[in-house]
Amino acid sequence: VSHRSGETEDVFIADLVVGLGSGQIKTGAPCRSERLAKYNQLIRIEEELGPMCVYAGAKFRQPLGAVRKVVVVGWGPVGHTVVEELLEKSKEPVAITVLCEEPYAAYNRVKLTTFFTHRSPEKLALGSELWCKDNCINLIFGAATSIDCSAKKVGYKTRKGQEGTVEYDELVMATGSKPFVPPLPGLDLATPGVCLYRTIDDCVAMIERAKTIKRAVVIGGGLLGLEAAKALYDLGLEIDIVEMAPHLMPVQVDPVGGAMLKGKVEQLKVNVHTATKPLEVLVGPDGVIGLKISEGGVESVIEAGMICVSAGVRPRDELAKDAGIELGGRGGIKVDSRQQTSDSSVHAVGEVASIGGVMCYGLSAPGREQAKVLVANLTKKGSAEYKGSDLSTKLKLLGVDLASFGGNSDFWFDRYYNSNDSSKVMNLIIEDNDKGVYKKLVFTPSGNKLLGGILIGDIGDYAKLLSISKKSDLGGLTPQQLLSGDIPVDDGGDGTKLAEDDLVCNCHCVPKAVIKKAITDGAYTFDAIKKCTKAGTGCGQCIATGPMPRLLAAMLQKLGKTVGACPPTLPFPMLDIEDLCKARSLKTCEAVVADLGPPDAKDVDACRPVVQPLLDKLFNGKIKGEGLDLVGQLMAARKEMFEFIDVQNCNPIMVRLGWHDSGTYDKRKTEFPDMGGANGSIIYAPELNHGANNGLNKAVNFLKPFHKDYPLISWADLIQMGSAVGIEHAGGPKIQMKYGRVDVSGPEGCPEGTSRGTAGNAGLPDAGMPYGCGADDPATHLRNIFHRMGFNDQEIVALSGAHTLGRAFKERSGTVSEGYGEASACPYTKSVGLCPVRLDGMPGVGMPGGKSWTKTWLKFDNSYYKEYAEEDPNLLWLSTDRALHTDPEFKKSFVIYKEDEAAFFKDYAAVHKKLSELGSKFSPEGGISID
Repeated sequence: VSHRSGETEDVFIADLVVGLGSGQIKTGAPCRSERLAKYNQLIRIEEELGPMCVYAGAKFRQPLGAVRKVVVVGWGPVGHTVVEELLEKSKEPVAITVLCEEPYAAYNRVKLTTFFTHRSPEKLALGSELWCKDNCINLIFGAATSIDCSAKKVGYKTRKGQEGTVEYDELVMATGSKPFVPPLPGLDLATPGVCLYRTIDDCVAMIERAKTIKRAVVIGGGLLGLEAAKALYDLGLEIDIVEMAPHLMPVQVDPVGGAMLKGKVEQLKVNVHTATKPLEVLVGPDGVIGLKISEGGVESVIEAGMICVSAGVRPRDELAKDAGIELGGRGGIKVDSRQQTSDSSVHAVGEVASIGGVMCYGLSAPGREQAKVLVANLTKKGSAEYKGSDLSTKLKLLGVDLASFGGNSDFWFDRYYNSNDSSKVMNLIIEDNDKGVYKKLVFTPSGNKLLGGILIGDIGDYAKLLSISKKSDLGGLTPQQLLSGDIPVDDGGDGTKLAEDDLVCNCHCVPKAVIKKAITDGAYTFDAIKKCTKAGTGCGQCIATGPMPRLLAAMLQKLGKTVGACPPTLPFPMLDIEDLCKARSLKTCEAVVADLGPPDAKDVDACRPVVQPLLDKLFNGKIKGEGLDLVGQLMAARKEMFEFIDVQNCNPIMVRLGWHDSGTYDKRKTEFPDMGGANGSIIYAPELNHGANNGLNKAVNFLKPFHKDYPLISWADLIQMGSAVGIEHAGGPKIQMKYGRVDVSGPEGCPEGTSRGTAGNAGLPDAGMPYGCGADDPATHLRNIFHRMGFNDQEIVALSGAHTLGRAFKERSGTVSEGYGEASACPYTKSVGLCPVRLDGMPGVGMPGGKSWTKTWLKFDNSYYKEYAEEDPNLLWLSTDRALHTDPEFKKSFVIYKEDEAAFFKDYAAVHKKLSELGSKFSPEGGISID
């Protein structure tokens, strides 16, 4: 069992086992407060002995039996699978150390594109620091720097510059691959606007650069290149894709399929340049300004502010090379069928593993299979062998459904998918440009075996065709039947067209029978199925476009379970129904029931009241506020805002957005909008791009769907509503808001950065000296800022109490050393489970990292006045914060609020309301109340 220093526990640990046995934990008798001192002593002794100690009764000792030390270098999806398998399969003592180079816990790279929507590593996470602690794993956030095979040690360097070594009995290299960067003139990763697409930090860099540019170029038209293009497209940029091959996705599809894919992509107004050579990246004072290309022998320049490189990957084998471990002929660490390298104590899995020294698999699914083979050999001393993996893929790229499947890897390596040699293959093709459908099935020349195929536009038969391609014959069917989709199969009546042993989830090799058993045992939702089978936790396509929804619906109907939004026909939560309709472009109630319901589902009318409003919103342009007047829209929006904030945990950034829109107010000015204030001007680039507003574009994007659904509500009202609801949701006072604000007409309504006498900070307080207002001390600076807005000393102190919510990040403000990621977090801003920060005691970190003013920074209370850096150096405390309890006048209110939370709530509600109305122009003139 693991524990955290300084944390009071209700249970005293009587038997402490760290890294011993199979992870079975024993807990002792209830703790009495007088034993807390002994508990803290236990912690200190355990820390001195390190991760190998054992506590038995009242005496510490080193473990009697030998403990096998396994070091895993790389905590990506494959490295995580190694660790999971070791925890599950090892029956002997094992001490696991994981070296993680990135500052985040292991995450699902296959779904990296979704980060651009939710911006939360938590939603991609496969594990967490808490998970490692609970499983007695020694997690080191640092990069491996060397391997000493003779001494069996790995050197490392943490992100904070600390160096060390860790010993191993078995070393697992799961270092993955790195993007290939073509040797182009001007292509330098240090140049602003040159981006890669591989990690969360890469995504963050793309998001930040996208704020100030209009156009981006993606170098690479393969799978990852199109994913990167989709991400940038969703950021609102104009996109050019440059691919040197004659067509897109040359590794997965043939020229005809590539041409159809290009046409579909270009319908989105994305410019596609195939058979095009990039020549030079053009750079200006602020970074990238364009890309020189040669297309059809003609040179030209694409003007763009970002170059995203997605031109393939190369295995990260440099550590092994330096250690004298044998490499593959084309790079990667050479391994045998047991995943063992030339050193019997060193193993490699995933994209860095060169199987037989011949090839590296560039997908995560083969890596997971290799991990399972390796752990089987490590734990059972058996002879498990890796015999290759399925390279089939099914995905949606830039809105296009696409699948490429084969019975084995020869389908791609021998290029059967692109062959017209009748002595090797027989091709059957359906090509319908009007419908955007391309279906190519590749058979042996005799037509008695399906080798593989390509599906574009209509991929409904993917799962069954893939299953047939893995069999020795067609099972009595003809090639023409497969092409037409006439595939009879005994699916037990569930409508999936899959037999019991057919795979539903290819990423984790989960057959239908396993999922059926999970549902029978009580897994009635997709999330529950994911937890007990892992199906759907890879690319997610088995749910989004695959057979799992129909299988779940049919099984729940058979079991007589009435769950979900519209049972028994659609036994799914509304959010799942919405996601499925978007993923499958289901635009009518009939289509929804036919595609997602049990095979005999006919009661469309019963589902219509639930489904039709959703479809109207998604596809028919109908908005939630339709038919409501302004008051009705305000009330509906506020209710939805509360629910939205509850899900997103975005209280701090919503409060900050409201503050910063109001904070430009200058009482010395009298004309709207020149006086600044709460007028919605912050949504425009001249104001949003101020350094003090860094990161607030995320909050603006949160509000865009609200603005679309409730068009009668001004931006200024939505911004202030989000701020007030964020306070109330976190447990703060209900603020008696007034609505009806008028928005500025456009960017010209933004005050200039220096117009408030505070340099380029848009009228807001500076984090430290030098102060833009010219003040010599923080107290004077605060007064200069807030007196300009019309606040007195007591109101300044009350407003400052809102710092109980939120954090600061190095990447946003530069005021703290803590940045994005688990490794950069303070103790209170780590990932889920380590810091329950919400009012309801639940975790809600989102992006881990940064430094908070308070320990529970999603709970609004008076802790800002009680917790500060003088007492806890892990908390954020700027010079202006310190001034509030050292300046004599400020201190009067500070002490009151420290001792009396009710007084703080009362004064804060009043001053927040005042702040929200600064500079506002109301229509009607007296404003609107909805309370």
